[in-house]
Order: sequence, then C-alpha cells, then structure tokens
Amino acid sequence: MACDNPIIQAVTAEEFKIQFFRDFNYIDTWLVGNTYNSGDQVFYDVNRKFYQCLNAGVVGTLPTVATDWKVISNAGLVSDLDITNAYAESCVTFNDALFDSADVVLGYLYLSAHYLVNDLNAGGAESSNSGSVSSRSVGNVSESYSIPQWQLDSPILGFYTKSSYGLKYLNMILPKMIGNTEIVYGATLA
Repeated sequence: MACDNPIIQAVTAEEFKIQFFRDFNYIDTWLVGNTYNSGDQVFYDVNRKFYQCLNAGVVGTLPTVATDWKVISNAGLVSDLDITNAYAESCVTFNDALFDSADVVLGYLYLSAHYLVNDLNAGGAESSNSGSVSSRSVGNVSESYSIPQWQLDSPILGFYTKSSYGLKYLNMILPKMIGNTEIVYGATLA
C-alpha cells in the first residue's frame, strides 16, 4: 500500500503547492504571530472556515473576531487540510508498485490533485457530477480532447477521466498496467 511507502509518507503539502503552483488558489493557515493586512485571506483550522482581514496590521487577533475579520466563501480556495485529505484519499487507491522511485511522487501528486479537484467540485449536499468535459473555451482560447470510450465505460478507470489530473495519472499508469508485448516466431518440438 502506498501509505506504507516511506517516500509517499514524506510528501508534504508544500510539494503539492510547488508541483501545481499555477493550478489552485492556496490559502495559508492562520498563525497567531503573523501580521495580516486588509484583504489577506486565511484558513482557520479550529472551525475550518476561510476569513478575510478587514484592517491593516492585525496581529494575534483570532479570525473569529468580527472587528478584524469576516468569513468568506470557500469556493475555489484550498487549505493545507484539503491537500492532506486528498493525500489520504489517494492512499486508498494508489499502487506504488506501478512506479519506480524516480516517478512515484509525481504519480502520487497527480492522483492527489485529481481527488482534490473531485472534492472541490463535490459541493456538499448540492453536489452533482457533470462527467467528463471534452471541450471548453475562455475568450479566444479553446481546448478539446477525446477520451477513449473503453476508459469512460470502465467502472474503475472512468473515475479518473473526470479531471485533467486524473487523465495524466491514467497516462502514467496505463502503459505499466497493460505492459509490453512482443511476437516471437518459432515452433515447438513435439
């Protein structure tokens, strides 16, 4: 199991942030000794809510104090706890035997990013699954791709087609799961 692998056990939230530095809106956990200014956002791990600072030079004031902080929507915000939870989910399905020591962390990070995106899109009681996206556009930029039907139809692999991170993870593991074949000409002596 992946969580028994010392390489995987050593992976930190910081490594996730470095790998996917452009992909998520990371919010630091509130720390008592830090100075916060108007507009700064934090995650308060005591009540697991996100807050925005209202004043300049706030030091040591709990985010629950309404004169210095206000609760903000968690939509699209990622805390270290979110990353840790995605790591825990990845441990359930990650097969480190499919990777050598040089790429095991990268595979684990992509799988964890897939779980994180899946969790962020879940939306709690109001969640719905829109399935795979085969094309999208923003302004003058568009992207489209096709996912093989056999992957979409697979009860196991289909889950990984729900995010670009899951697709990258699939691209990493499928060659190792399917293996290489070679035809050898010859005959038997009977």
